[in-house]
Amino acid sequence: MMSGRYQRAFTVAVVVLVAGWHLAGAGGQLLRDRPAYGSFAFQGAMWLAMALAITAGSVLVLRGAPGWRLAWAVALVALVASTAAAAASPAGQMLAVNWAWGSAGWTGVLVLLRRRFGELAWFLAAEAVATLGVQAGDGLHRTDLAGFLAVLAWSTGAQVAVAAGVRALDAAAGQAAAAARSEHAARERAATAEIIQAARHARWLALQESAVPLIAELAAGTADPGDAQVRIRCAVQAARLRRLLAEGDQAPGSLVHELHASADVAERRGVAIEIETAGLLPQVPGRARRVITDAAIAILTAARSHARITLAAVADGIAVSFVADTGMAVRLPEAGDGVAIEQQQDDGTIWAEARWNSR
Repeated sequence: MMSGRYQRAFTVAVVVLVAGWHLAGAGGQLLRDRPAYGSFAFQGAMWLAMALAITAGSVLVLRGAPGWRLAWAVALVALVASTAAAAASPAGQMLAVNWAWGSAGWTGVLVLLRRRFGELAWFLAAEAVATLGVQAGDGLHRTDLAGFLAVLAWSTGAQVAVAAGVRALDAAAGQAAAAARSEHAARERAATAEIIQAARHARWLALQESAVPLIAELAAGTADPGDAQVRIRCAVQAARLRRLLAEGDQAPGSLVHELHASADVAERRGVAIEIETAGLLPQVPGRARRVITDAAIAILTAARSHARITLAAVADGIAVSFVADTGMAVRLPEAGDGVAIEQQQDDGTIWAEARWNSR
């Protein structure tokens, strides 16, 4: 937005400069040298044609950078009008009374302003050659050539300087915009990091609320480590702790990493676990990952000898499938945060699928 505003301001400035030159500079010279022209009506018609070209060029550049066909069409109209006005000037007085050279050059600057610099150079060179050809037709002498070079240096030099200045200002505006974007992105990253840290701290507190009472019971001897239910509670809390340590909202493949961490406790019990992926997996938001890994923890904690987890990329999301021999009914967590969970349990085996859809 910042770069666009600056560029539009520079474009408006060039439009005002070109229009002002044609009205005050070229128009004033045309009226002042009116008696010298063989046909003032023809010169006036060429001035009007140039004014129309400047108007069309102004509309084009204010709407956006014109294509090369439109830009060159306007530039060629200005070039033809300038050459015709020069050719109709009194013999031997062309440089003195030629009002059109400057206006044509500024029209080229206007419509070719943000195109390749070489295009403007070619246009100004063509205009200079056309004007020199008209002067050569009147008889080119040393003094005439010196006057031509002086006018060329003054007129073309000013036009090139303005075009180069606008390009430099465009570059500076772009750099300022890039710096602003970089600063904004840094602030966003800092704010995101604070949110992630606060969320992880909240999850840590929640884990403490469930793990600390269990540890206290074990320490006090009120919970028997030989009890199967106590061992399941311990496995669940250990898996949740490992998942918390593995969570990384910015890390690629976060879900796979967290599932491996959740499976570690079951593997330590001798459960054979396979985790496979299929396709290019999308990045899953943190809340959706927690729903999926909660289901994985429930299944892996209950698994007796083997479990299989398959992650597959599907249209607009990811599907995570679970198969395990649990020997008992498993209560899976409620779906939510864009995750739908389906399950089927039969003869001590559970089949389940957690599907996350990005829409």
